[in-house]
Amino acid sequence: MVVGIVIRLVIAFVLLVLVFSSSLHRQAGVGAIRLHDRRQHAQQWAEERNQLRSYMTMDYAPWHRRVPKHN
Repeated sequence: MVVGIVIRLVIAFVLLVLVFSSSLHRQAGVGAIRLHDRRQHAQQWAEERNQLRSYMTMDYAPWHRRVPKHN
């Protein structure tokens, strides 16, 4: 009688440990994926920022005056 209860408790404990370990492993994998996505997003944002900066600082005049306009 007591042995049956102990065996049931041990089995329940082992199942509980397996469930928690698999969920923790999944969360670690999701964290790594999120970190990779965040890095990739940061790189894309840096490229877009550089493109926008070069566009905003682009010189629209095809030629330059030799004498400044406001002298």
